[in-house]
Amino acid sequence: MDKKKVGIWMYENDNGINIKKKLVSTLERKGYEVYSNFDMRECYLKNGKVYTKDGYCLSDVDIFYHMNADEQNQYQNDILRLLELSGVHVFNDYQSFIYCKDKVISNLLLRKSGILVPPSMLINNKLTKKELKKIIDEWKTVIIKPRTNHGGKGIIKIDNYELFCDFYEATKLFIQDYYLEKYIPFESHDYRVEVFNGEVIGTYCRSKCGTYKTNISSGGSMEDIIVPDEFKKIALKAAKILNVTTTIVDMILSEEDQKIYVLEVNPIMGIFLEEGMRAGTKMPIKTNIPELFKTDKIKLDKIVNYIDNYFKKI
Repeated sequence: MDKKKVGIWMYENDNGINIKKKLVSTLERKGYEVYSNFDMRECYLKNGKVYTKDGYCLSDVDIFYHMNADEQNQYQNDILRLLELSGVHVFNDYQSFIYCKDKVISNLLLRKSGILVPPSMLINNKLTKKELKKIIDEWKTVIIKPRTNHGGKGIIKIDNYELFCDFYEATKLFIQDYYLEKYIPFESHDYRVEVFNGEVIGTYCRSKCGTYKTNISSGGSMEDIIVPDEFKKIALKAAKILNVTTTIVDMILSEEDQKIYVLEVNPIMGIFLEEGMRAGTKMPIKTNIPELFKTDKIKLDKIVNYIDNYFKKI
């Protein structure tokens, strides 16, 4: 009888390589054939099947797990979609992955379902100065976000008309559209809730590194703050709306109206924190609530159990 086949594409930075090895070895001990040593950006499609650079047919695996934020590109996203269309069970599935990844779509869908999100706009590159001034006059401070980036990369905060016009005029020749959000002032930190298959599996907060960014890669830092249950309920609802298997939901508490706003529903699970700390990533080493950051085993178990349960159902 042929072994059941699993494909894994995971990040290796921030000690992700150690997590990947643990995941692969656990699955192999369970009797699965696991293929994980490849780069999705180097894969190709031939006659309806996806192959790795060395010729392994990824379309022959039964189930595929992907978690790699820093090595994504549009070609890799296309390969992910083609892999799913070729018959492989992918999680997160392609549609939920893209819906979460595209901030325009996720903001729209969450708003439509009653989740509080920042006021937002998608504009083209043909607006007049009068139209730009109307936006600034209404919102006062605008956050310009690349639609599909992560880690705070490319996000810009603008709070005056002149700078807004200068930025727009300087970039409109090579940018077709702009995603804008009204800036919502919030306290010194955000709130993050990690979800797997309808269950909260971890929470923590990140403090600001300046006036608005909390991303670790942008200089933010981890905070051992207990996340209230109301944030967890909203995160679970947001994940369900976008039909995503595993995610980490970013939220803030507005200083203006004291309401919770969802900023992002991430398209993949968050970093494995314990290994990240050991790698020297900017995260707190000492904490008064150590259980907040001891989630690596929980995450690994959830991935393995999901794969086990998939094979039990087919």
